[in-house]
Amino acid sequence: MAFVRVARDGVPVTQAKDVALDASLGKRFTLKTDVVVVGSGAAGAMVAYEMAKAGRDVLVLESGRYYPSSAFTEHLGDTMTKIYQDQVGQVNTTADIIFVQGACVGGSTVIGACVMEEPGDDVLDGWAAKYGLDNLSAEKFRPYLDTVADQLQIHINEAHEINACAHKVIQGCEKMQFSWKPAQRNVKQCALTGHCLAGCPSDRKMSSLVTHLPWAAAYGARIFSDTEVVKVRTRNGRASGVEARVTDPDSGAHVADMQVDADLVVLAAGAIHSPLIMQRSGVEDRSGQLGRNLSIQPFTQVMGKFKEPLYGFRGALVGVQVDEFTRSDGYTIFSGLAEPESLMAQGDMKAGKAHIDFMKDYKYYAGVNAFSTDQGRGYVQWDGDAYTGGKTIHWNPNREEFENMKASAALAARIFFSGGAEKVFMPTFQSLEVDSVFSLDEKLSEVDYGIKGMYTFRSNSFSPHGTCRMGADSYESVVAPNGEVHGTAGLFVADASLIPEPMSAPPQWTVQALAKYVSDQINAKASSYFIG
Repeated sequence: MAFVRVARDGVPVTQAKDVALDASLGKRFTLKTDVVVVGSGAAGAMVAYEMAKAGRDVLVLESGRYYPSSAFTEHLGDTMTKIYQDQVGQVNTTADIIFVQGACVGGSTVIGACVMEEPGDDVLDGWAAKYGLDNLSAEKFRPYLDTVADQLQIHINEAHEINACAHKVIQGCEKMQFSWKPAQRNVKQCALTGHCLAGCPSDRKMSSLVTHLPWAAAYGARIFSDTEVVKVRTRNGRASGVEARVTDPDSGAHVADMQVDADLVVLAAGAIHSPLIMQRSGVEDRSGQLGRNLSIQPFTQVMGKFKEPLYGFRGALVGVQVDEFTRSDGYTIFSGLAEPESLMAQGDMKAGKAHIDFMKDYKYYAGVNAFSTDQGRGYVQWDGDAYTGGKTIHWNPNREEFENMKASAALAARIFFSGGAEKVFMPTFQSLEVDSVFSLDEKLSEVDYGIKGMYTFRSNSFSPHGTCRMGADSYESVVAPNGEVHGTAGLFVADASLIPEPMSAPPQWTVQALAKYVSDQINAKASSYFIG
């Protein structure tokens, strides 16, 4: 690995303003490259690095803006309007679930909570057996996970990284005899500010912005921001490049149209946007699975109020996780109380005097994020013309998923009460405060499934996956075991879309290992893919 010292003004990125000032480009221009990588997050940055290191000419296209570490203020409200997808307005069709995604160079790794977890050997071996993914067996895939762990300095939280909020979770678990463990995070010498979701100004978070992207740039990769890929171009059934548009991120003004001619196209835009790009492009979908099998790992935030001041938003954002029910029921609970703006995005901060009282008491709160595993029944769809149409995200819980979300939140509440909470705030659209563990079940019985579970729990998703399922059978999956799209030579997918079925572990670690695996598959047969 090349040693790269990243300047405070960051990696070299061509932005919309640079394109606008370059008279040689004009309003329509063409670039040529060996590999065009769509997306610069966990997967895209890894592919760019691996391809550039192998000597390939690499072009990375990122639809979001470039926001270097020097620009981070640790004010979450500012960051949400600048580098969150749709300004935290990316929602499902019923607008009651927020899909939190980064929209910037570095993608969601820049605004993530740093939580890293490997899939279990049983999960990997299950994928290998069920979907013909022999190279994803635990024995063969584990080295990829280990490489990512080394690159991102993934470690188990030490004592100083477990804050007062996390200690309340520990106390509750100990009383209830629930299994818990320190979380694993991709952080180097954490500054303990608690502002992970607003971006890390000290470069302690090992996001793609400070790891694989500058490493790729050191090997010659070019990076464009503000550049949305609209279509994959094909010729005689083979991917030949992309069409993209460059847009000013502040004004929204159209700057230029870009065409890229490439030997290979690698989609790494995430589980929502990669299938949308393929749908807009009319890519062959013989399986009928493109955009389907969307799993979201829904989670809710449960808050407890304690007698003593905790300042639970200080220190490492995520300290511990409750894994008592992960394998048996698919519930995982992570400690974590973000600054109040994260609740504002959910409309969960009351109004008027109630809001003032809420904020006065914020130092007494602890928070957890209660995750449950869904069944992967959702789908994403592009409607209308490729340039003027729009996306829709279809996911609502069925009754079983709804009950799982309720059960996960109830467990979080019991943990807080066991840890000494005076009151617990449940994550429902209709304000629901519980004063005692003995009234918890009665209170939760008021939360009814209703119609498609709409407007019941305030839910979010950090981890959509599965919309371009990888598998050997082209009639059951979208992408072949080597990462190449069935039926379209030269078009690869390397992101969370590949994950073949719902998983309970946070997927970033898995995604980056998959991206390295796909890169290795390409490099192993380079003579078949590249001209000259």
